[in-house]
Amino acid sequence: MTTSLRTTLRHALRETNGQREMVEVKAQLAAPDLKKQTNAASEPKLTLGSLTAFYAPIAVSFFLTIITHSLFNAGLARLPSPEIYLAAFAVARSLMHMFEGPMMMFSQTVAALVEDRSSYGKVRTFCLLWLAATVTLLAFVAISGIGRAVFVYIMDLKGETLEAAVAILRVFIVFPCVSTLKFFMQGIIIRLEATSLLTAATVIRIGYVALFILNIDRLLFVPAPVIAGFMFASALGVEGVLLFLGTRLAAGKFPDAIERRQRPKTQTDDLTYKGIIMFFLPLAITSLIRTMGPPIINIGLARAEQPELVLSAYAVAWGLAMIVMSPTIMFHQVTLSFSGDRTPERMAVLRRFAGFVGIAMSVTMAALAFSDGAFFILTRWIQASEPISQMAVDVLRLASLLPLLMIGREYFWGLLARQRLTKYLGTSKMISVVALTLTVTILAWIDLPNPAVLGAAAMIVSEGVELVYLYAVSRRYRVTVDNTAKTRNS
Repeated sequence: MTTSLRTTLRHALRETNGQREMVEVKAQLAAPDLKKQTNAASEPKLTLGSLTAFYAPIAVSFFLTIITHSLFNAGLARLPSPEIYLAAFAVARSLMHMFEGPMMMFSQTVAALVEDRSSYGKVRTFCLLWLAATVTLLAFVAISGIGRAVFVYIMDLKGETLEAAVAILRVFIVFPCVSTLKFFMQGIIIRLEATSLLTAATVIRIGYVALFILNIDRLLFVPAPVIAGFMFASALGVEGVLLFLGTRLAAGKFPDAIERRQRPKTQTDDLTYKGIIMFFLPLAITSLIRTMGPPIINIGLARAEQPELVLSAYAVAWGLAMIVMSPTIMFHQVTLSFSGDRTPERMAVLRRFAGFVGIAMSVTMAALAFSDGAFFILTRWIQASEPISQMAVDVLRLASLLPLLMIGREYFWGLLARQRLTKYLGTSKMISVVALTLTVTILAWIDLPNPAVLGAAAMIVSEGVELVYLYAVSRRYRVTVDNTAKTRNS
């Protein structure tokens, strides 16, 4: 009896242990699915309204930034010998931007890579090291005489314009510091989805520049080149400080705020400095390649029978077009910030939003170009001559296709940046420049009724080719949070 009872108890215990092991195995097998459900649940439902609330302040901020550049010219026009300082400021700024340009990608780097306290510290350290290297190199060029040689032998400056450009370039040594502050904080704000601060800071920046210009006569005891350089640098500095203070007051310490606003990670491994460099360098190269487009187009336009007329028509048309298209510049931040684990539901909302924005901007430009609106603005506000304005209107009509293409390109740009596949972004920009160059070369040999449309046609081909390439790459790397590691290793 006792032996039988012991045997029965042993069998029951073995069966119980077996059932418990089965439960544990099932739980382990189900863990990835539970984790996936948790990640999906951690992201709030995406709507067109939430995307509009995020993107509208960014779009308005960049629109106002484009407008601000005309204010700088108004300030320079109030200085003694304005033609000298307008020219000197333009060439000094163009050289400075070659050093400062890659730093504009700090905002994308922060928004894409900062996931927690550790990654925040590493990205911040990287930005500071890049800043130190940039300031050192720019200071060497500005002070050693290399900058003067560039102005003399490449830009053909001489006399007072040369001396003014050299002096302004030396003032610009501090510019990378304020640029770093602005774009780093811009990335933090986008990461925290507090984009209304961007618009507020830009509006205050415009007010600061307006006050500076109104009181510029009282500053003439300071050398004019210093005033010119300080006006530009201090305006960006004011914007950067406002972004820093506004974010600190609204969110507290940045690492704590980032920890509170977690999002599904697209990478399973910890961020390293090598990873930051591999992410950032293609973006830096992209910013440099982007500057090659306008000179290539101008070379093609200069082959026309009346190059001055054609160049002027394209310049005024493109200036007006950029005001309309300025919001496209940062649309990639939408997909970078909200693509998340790329569930079909989220991607469908993102595609609809991109389509609405692109169509709205193209329709806006077409409405201006195919009505009397563009001609009125060109002749009355910009005060271009009628022949120039008539040619410029044709450019705007063709360019009305560009916003839709640019939004599409930015859409896929953001998807790839979120997956840290920035090497393809550099490649896409090189392909774009090659397509632009070939189109300009071909069209320059064709007797076009309006040669000024060459620039718009080349931009359409360039943007279209880049869009197709980014679409193909994105299709290849259509990944989710759970299989990102597998995709990176493939």
